[in-house]
Amino acid sequence: MARQTKKDLAYDYIKRCISEKRLLPGQRITAAHLADEIGISVLPVREALLKLEAERLVSLTPYVGAVVSWVSADEIYDVIRLLAVLEGYGTVEAAAQRARLAPELTALNDKLRLALNQGMWDWFIELNRSFHFTIYEAAGNTQLLDSIRVFWSQLDAMLAVTAFHLVPNRAAEDLREHELITRLLVDPATDPWELERIGREHRLRTAAYMRGQSVAFP
Repeated sequence: MARQTKKDLAYDYIKRCISEKRLLPGQRITAAHLADEIGISVLPVREALLKLEAERLVSLTPYVGAVVSWVSADEIYDVIRLLAVLEGYGTVEAAAQRARLAPELTALNDKLRLALNQGMWDWFIELNRSFHFTIYEAAGNTQLLDSIRVFWSQLDAMLAVTAFHLVPNRAAEDLREHELITRLLVDPATDPWELERIGREHRLRTAAYMRGQSVAFP
């Protein structure tokens, strides 16, 4: 495993502060102050802020500095739509590993059902990520995997600064859709276009659910 750089340390720290609402939308970020908190120099903090700006989580303005970005619903839906395309393609590409994936995905979905029934949402979120990345890693495309990871990370932070939270009704639907994805993925007779459509719509259905629930965004 590669050693974490000071830039990575600063990036993770700032992103966690945003996710945990210790840094709020519109709040100014002082690089020197953060550097003191983390125990590093200012330069890697500034580099981390540039990376966060690329993810639209921080806004950098000349002579003003960095502030936590206000996240709109449209921005979140843009990321969801991009993820839907990448994840649909990744699901099709993983089909070549169907023999190995079948028992892994079934076991993960069984654990997800247990987490749902027990209301263990942190575990549910962790298992849900494992379910999907078991598929995307099996696709064997490093560039695709890296892109999906970036957008997942960006979406996680965006949702954390909104009023959105995991909704049990949607979580139950997730499990049913996971079962369908697994069944299609491991069946050699499945039409690749159908598999890609199902993988893509699984992500898009989350956006539709958010809209239907009138989720509030700042």
